[in-house]
Amino acid sequence: MKKLLALIVLTSIHLSILAQNEVFRIDSIPSEGILLDKGWKWHAGDNPDFAKPDFDDSKWERIDPNKDIDELPQIKKAKIGWFRIHLNIDTSLKNTILSLQTHQALATEFYQNGGFIGNMGWVSKNPKEVQGFFSFDYYKPVIHLYTGDKKKQVLAVRFAFQKTLIYQKSNIHKCLGLGIKLNRSDPKYGTKRDAFHNNNYEQRGSFDVTSLDFFKAGLFFILSILHLCFYISYRSQKANLFFGLGCLFLFLFFFYQAVANKYLYYLSDLEVFFSIYFPLRYSAYIFQLTAIYLFFSVRKRLIFKLIICIVLFSILAPYINLKFHIVTNVQISMIFISAIIFLDVARVSIIAYTREKDGAWIIIIGSVAYTIFTIAASLPYENATPRHIFTNIGTLSIPISITLLLAREFAQTSKSLKNKLVEVQQLSLEKQESLLKQNAELQAALLQGQTIERKRVAADLHDSLGSTMSSLIYTVNAIDTNKLDEQEKNVYRHLKQMLDTAYNEIRLLSHNLLPEEFEKQGLAEALRYFIRKINQTKTIQFELSIDPHLGRLSPKIEFELYSICLELINNILKHSKATEAKINLSKVTPPLGRSAVAVGGLNLTISDNGRGFFDNESDGKGIKNVKARIESLNGTWQHDSKPNQGTYFTISIPV
Repeated sequence: MKKLLALIVLTSIHLSILAQNEVFRIDSIPSEGILLDKGWKWHAGDNPDFAKPDFDDSKWERIDPNKDIDELPQIKKAKIGWFRIHLNIDTSLKNTILSLQTHQALATEFYQNGGFIGNMGWVSKNPKEVQGFFSFDYYKPVIHLYTGDKKKQVLAVRFAFQKTLIYQKSNIHKCLGLGIKLNRSDPKYGTKRDAFHNNNYEQRGSFDVTSLDFFKAGLFFILSILHLCFYISYRSQKANLFFGLGCLFLFLFFFYQAVANKYLYYLSDLEVFFSIYFPLRYSAYIFQLTAIYLFFSVRKRLIFKLIICIVLFSILAPYINLKFHIVTNVQISMIFISAIIFLDVARVSIIAYTREKDGAWIIIIGSVAYTIFTIAASLPYENATPRHIFTNIGTLSIPISITLLLAREFAQTSKSLKNKLVEVQQLSLEKQESLLKQNAELQAALLQGQTIERKRVAADLHDSLGSTMSSLIYTVNAIDTNKLDEQEKNVYRHLKQMLDTAYNEIRLLSHNLLPEEFEKQGLAEALRYFIRKINQTKTIQFELSIDPHLGRLSPKIEFELYSICLELINNILKHSKATEAKINLSKVTPPLGRSAVAVGGLNLTISDNGRGFFDNESDGKGIKNVKARIESLNGTWQHDSKPNQGTYFTISIPV
């Protein structure tokens, strides 16, 4: 009898423990939430009574829906069914709103104590109408669960399996059947029962993937603009163009991924997502690889062509045979293709390093970093945070290293161009100085030649023509005028007068071409002597005014000013019909307080009271000579000529 009683006691204790194991106790909600990872039962088929809290599920099969979907073959075979879990909620959580967060790859409907509280996806008996709800490796959607005042509650989940090709084996992203976490809800929902029907699809993972993707999209957008601007500024470096395009595609890729991660929930949408996802990513990597080939001047041989073929096959595979492409594991395929592309980047960098190409070590370091962080990301972790950190650092390693390489090369090119510009400017300055020196020598030689020629012409006029004229005058004077009639006497007097005039003008011209006073005493004394001679022989009277502080000037300035004066005085004598003329030569000094750039100068003014003759459009040789001489001195001139009021010239010469 005692043995029987002991057996009964032990059996009751065992049944009590077993019953407790079938109930999930919730005494408190920690900050990281509580995972409903035991106490689940399931049954294939569909019956509305399965949602009721008093339904007898004791004969149902135990299950852990937190496993990968490929580890739950019974779920795939059932297609539609129910999960149930009994909750024992502590009184401290009475009348509390909890957020129910899921990590799942099934279509689900949630019932609390028989009442519908929300759904994730679309459950249907018709397999074609099922819309599976998909989340990667964090608990993303939110449904609100009201605890009320009941201690014991039942959470029932109606589920359906969507036959799709997206389910995959990967240690990068888990694909759970159904994982559920309970967290304290946002206080803004209060305790209203209406919160049951608020399906807020919020990301509540420990790692904010969406924000990071937006950050990477912004980073690559900036890099694309930067490198495309580099290419526009320096078109010879086409590596900037291809890397800029690669960054542009990465910007589109991460932006698209961030938007999809925020708004994409259904398995049927993932097939469309991957049809855009892979072309963007692979195109970006191919552009980056091409940039490395171009930068290091490495020929694109068989390996590059093979990589292009693999990438094209991977992009076109969904359109050829989607099942083959995805069932062979999308994530592993992506990692494999990314790996061979970046391994080729490393290979090209090593080749460039062996050829002593500048900067190859930067890409090698980036490739090593990519390899290390990619391997680190593939290791198993308790949560997704380390994996995401390592994955993103690895993803950025090579693009950042390429950016540093191209920026470094651009900076060196810019510095080299600046140095060459300085050299060109220096050579230009030296050439300019040489030309100025040669010009000065040519001007000195020209001045000397003009001086010699003037002396020769003056000597020829004085010695040859002057002697001839003297002989003619002597011969004419020998004629006996007493033997001439009145008409012959008039001819004689007229001839003698013309010969005297010609003789005087020849003497004056020969002297004025280069008077002795010009060489001995300078411009001022030569002009004074010239004006005295004119005033003695002509009816027109010249008034000459010269600055007493003028002093001697450079030979070129004195020679050109003297020639200008001769030309303008000759015009007055021939054309003006003036009775008076004035010549003023003064020296101008810069005002006090001016900078060292200010310079002095000479002002020459020549005026008459004649009929006015100067025309700005005149093609006269004399005026052209005056212009040419003023320009040779870097001077300026002005004139004013009015009918019967004379002509006025002002000439300014810097000294």
